Amino acid sequence: MQLRHRLSLYLVTVFSIVILIASGAIYFLFYKWMENYEIHTLENKTLLAALYYLEEDEISHSEHETIKDKLRKTISRKDIAIFNFENQKVKGSMPDDDNITKKILNNIRKTNQDHFIADDYFYNGIFYHDNEGDFVVIAREDKTDFNQQLQSLLTILIFVCIGGVVVIYLFSIILGKFAYVPIVNIVNQLKERDNQNFHTPVIITDSYAEIEDLVKTYNLFIARVSEMFHVQKNFIDYVSHELRTPITALLGTLEVTFPQAKSKEEIQLEINKIKQYVQDLEETLNNMMLLSGAKTSFEFKPIRIDEVIWQVVENAVLYHHATIDVEIRIETPSEMIVSANQQLLELAISNLVENAIKYSDNKLIVITLSLEKGRLKIDITDKGIGILKQDIQIIKQNFVRGQNTNGYQGKGIGLSMADIIFRLHSIKMEIHSAESGTTVSLLF
Repeated sequence: MQLRHRLSLYLVTVFSIVILIASGAIYFLFYKWMENYEIHTLENKTLLAALYYLEEDEISHSEHETIKDKLRKTISRKDIAIFNFENQKVKGSMPDDDNITKKILNNIRKTNQDHFIADDYFYNGIFYHDNEGDFVVIAREDKTDFNQQLQSLLTILIFVCIGGVVVIYLFSIILGKFAYVPIVNIVNQLKERDNQNFHTPVIITDSYAEIEDLVKTYNLFIARVSEMFHVQKNFIDYVSHELRTPITALLGTLEVTFPQAKSKEEIQLEINKIKQYVQDLEETLNNMMLLSGAKTSFEFKPIRIDEVIWQVVENAVLYHHATIDVEIRIETPSEMIVSANQQLLELAISNLVENAIKYSDNKLIVITLSLEKGRLKIDITDKGIGILKQDIQIIKQNFVRGQNTNGYQGKGIGLSMADIIFRLHSIKMEIHSAESGTTVSLLF
C-alpha cells in the first residue's frame, strides 16, 4: 500500500472514531434534553388535570371552562387517571394500565411527585390534597412522536457519518496528490540516476521543511558516496600507475644485471638501484594503504594543524634541504585545532610543499596560517615556474601535469591525491598562479 493511501486510511479511521464519538454524544444529549422536556411538559399537564377534576367546586365556572379548554388542547382525558386513597380510579378516562401499580402510587404519596418511563408512554404523578380527600393524579404522554424524532436524528447522524467519511477520504486522496508532489518529484529524479549521474543532487522547489531536510540529507549523503567512489577510482588509477613503474624498473634491472659478468662495483650499483626501486614500491604501498583506509579507516580526531605543518617542514628540510618560512597569524591555539586524519592530512600537505620545492628549484617557500571570516586558512606560496592559465582547471586531475613542467620529474599524481584528501576533510583547495610563483590556499 502506498504511503499516501495508508495516511488516507489513517485519516479516515481517526475521523470515523471522532465523528462516531461526537454523534453518540449528540444523540445522548438530545435524548436527555427531549426526555426532560417531555417530563417537564407532562408535569404541567398533570397539574392542569388535577385543577380540572378536583377544583371544579372551588373555582368559578368561567375559570373552570378556561382550564377545560387548555386541558383539551394539551392532553386527552384518555391519558388521565385520578386514584383515591384506596388506589381506586375515581376520575379520568385512562383505561386500565398495567404500568401503574400500587407501589408506584404509594411512592407518589411519599414523594408528592414522581415520574417514570415505559416502552410506549411517559408517566407523571402528583399527590394532590383536596377538600374531598387526598388523590394521586397521573397523566401520561404517548412516546410515538418522541421515538420518531429520535429515529430521524439517528438517521441524520448515520448519513452524516457515512457522508463525512466518504468526503474525508476523497479529499485526502485529492490533497494527497498535491501534498506528495515533492516526494513524487524526488522519486522521478532518483529513477533517472545511473552510474554516470548518480552523484547529481536532487533539486526541489516549493516544498515542506521536512522534505527539504530529507533532500539536504540525501544530497549530503550522495556527495559523500560520490566522494568515496572518486577516491576508489583515483586509488585504482594510482595503484595501476605507481606499481607499474617500480616493478618494470625492477624487472629491467634484474634482466640486465646478472646474465652478464660485471665487477662488484657495478653489481653493487645495480643492487642499490633495486633497493631504491623496492623502497619506492614500499612507499607506494604505504600510500595506497593510507588512501584506502586500510591503516587508518579514515579515523578523524582533533589535532593541532600547526603541529602537522611543523612536521611537514621538518621532513622537507631534512630530505630536500628546503628553505621554508612559517608565519602563524593566529593568536589563540584552540583556533588551530581541527578534526582530521593526521596521516592523510600530513601526506596531502607534504605533496603541496614538495611540489613547491621542486618547481621553484628549492627557492624560499612561505607557509602562512591565518583566519578568514573565522575559518582556518593555510597559504603555501612559492617563487617557482607557476602554472599556465589553461592548466589551472585541469591540474588536479590524475596524471595531468602542467605544460611548462617538462624539465621536472613527476607523474601527475601528488596534487590529485592531495585534492582527494582535502575533499574528504571538507577543505577547499584553491590554486592561484601567475607566470612566476604559485599560491595554494586551503580553507577549512
